Amino acid sequence: MSIITNQEEKKFLTEEELKTLKEIQTQTQSLIIELGEIEITKLQLEDRKEKAKDFLKDLLYKEKELTNSVFEKYGESSIHPETGEIIKQN
Repeated sequence: MSIITNQEEKKFLTEEELKTLKEIQTQTQSLIIELGEIEITKLQLEDRKEKAKDFLKDLLYKEKELTNSVFEKYGESSIHPETGEIIKQN
């Protein structure tokens, strides 16, 4: 009595097909890493941008405070930034 099996013979990719598949997998992994690094860089840039915006707000506040102080002390005037000379405005 013989045993009848319904199993087919296993099939495999050719060496060239397997090589191509592995190259695609490697390139996909590299791309995933690259995209992750880009996203991290974007987050870092967004953080830097927010800090720069905050710094700008502080500078504008300081400038406004100085302008108000100068106007209060010397009246409406311009200041020569290199020399500090106060030029009265009519």
